[in-house]
Amino acid sequence: MTGRAENCFLEIMHDSEKVRFRPDSPVAKRLEISPDAIGIEICRYRVLWEGEAALDRLDVRFGERQFPWAVSEKEFEAIPQTDRGGANFF
Repeated sequence: MTGRAENCFLEIMHDSEKVRFRPDSPVAKRLEISPDAIGIEICRYRVLWEGEAALDRLDVRFGERQFPWAVSEKEFEAIPQTDRGGANFF
């Protein structure tokens, strides 16, 4: 799905991956989310502005009440397949 608002393009990429914040993430510290917390992607998308570099963003759910929106994908790391079993992210 691609949408356009003025000079901005939005491309939906995929969703439902399990991720966690990188240990040095300032966003995780500001939101007081442990780097060990496992979240699930609600949406991963790319924002394209005319003449600017693409910005890859994620909306992630951590538990029942924490939903960081439009966070740079650089703040997260994917959960390796072997770490996925038994994790409680809801």
